[in-house]
Parts: sequence; C-alpha cells; structure tokens
Amino acid sequence: MLKTIYLIVTVILRFELSNTQILHFGKCAEVETMRYFDLERFLGIWYEIERFPTWYEENGHCAHKRIQACGRTVVIEHYFIRNGIQYVLQMNSTYSPGDEAVFEIEESNIDPVGIPFSVITTDYDNYAIVYGCKYNEHIHIKYISAWILSRTSTLSPELREQARSELTSIPFANAAYLQTVEQGERYCTYHWTAYVQTQDKDIENV
Repeated sequence: MLKTIYLIVTVILRFELSNTQILHFGKCAEVETMRYFDLERFLGIWYEIERFPTWYEENGHCAHKRIQACGRTVVIEHYFIRNGIQYVLQMNSTYSPGDEAVFEIEESNIDPVGIPFSVITTDYDNYAIVYGCKYNEHIHIKYISAWILSRTSTLSPELREQARSELTSIPFANAAYLQTVEQGERYCTYHWTAYVQTQDKDIENV
C-alpha cells in the first residue's frame, strides 16, 4: 500500500512539474565546480542563452541575472519578462574566498526547494555554465536546474556548442532539456516592473 501511494505521489509530481522543473529519481551526482573561482570577476550581468525549465522563470523572455556582493553576502537577481511585466526575483547567498563555486539557496517563496547555484565553468568575459541539484530524501527525487550564460545577449555558435558539451558531461544534464531564451527586441518590451524579494519558508509559516 505504501509503495502504491509513493508511486502515485511521484507520478503526480512529475506530471505537474516536469514542464517547469527537471525532476529525476535518486540522489544528486557529485559534480566538480569551477576551480580557483574568482567571485569578483564573476560579478555583474549574465544573459541567459539557454536554460533547463525552472519554475520561477517559466515562459520568461529576455532573462538575465545580476550578481552583486557585499562582504560575504551575495545577491542574485533574476530578471525576465512575461506578459508585458518585467519580474525581478532577488535571492541571497553567501560566499568566502577559497570556497567552492557554490551559492547555497535557502528554501523560500521564490524557490520552495532551494536549489543551489553552482558555477561549473566560466571564462568570466564571455560565457558561464551554472548548474544546481537538490535531493528530497522524503520522496527520493532530485530537482535539477542549469543555465548557459553570456556576458552579452548573444553567444557565438562555437562557444554555445562548447558550453552545451561541458554541461551535458554532467550526469542527468541532458541537452534535450535545454530551452532557448528569447533575447530579441520584440520580446523585451514591458510596461512595469514587479520586484519579488525572498521570504524564507520558515518565516512564511509563522
């Protein structure tokens, strides 16, 4: 009976979330992040060229990320446009020089799972690959996110192919999941901006 309930729950989850978040059974794979990561060089604006479906950016065009730091605090702002509205979602993390290139994300109203933001590789000036995986031990499912980023709104075919190859070397990071993010002018018109700040789930439930 318990196995039947478990199967029903997981199938429902996959059906409801598979279009907006990549899900797989089992634990997250061990992934090597960027060695000798230089946070200062990584800060600034990164445009999304391709991404895995991510629930908080669903159907978002003209998406980019702005990464800022103040001491150990790292602020990651996700910008995208949907239905004539520019959304700005702000998440906070921490980083200390010498740490792995991983920004831990707390569970919140924006990301109820708290998928980490891990820099797999970057040349700092042109492109970056960001990946995240979070395992839910109660239902034995992992949630996966990934982005191919560029310092401009375009990326050369050569670098794009290189980034795809590097990303898909990660277990379960299938290129078939990648979606092109529209960056053309016709998609980037908006009438107003909505700012959404992170609210921890623990606070939300008080």
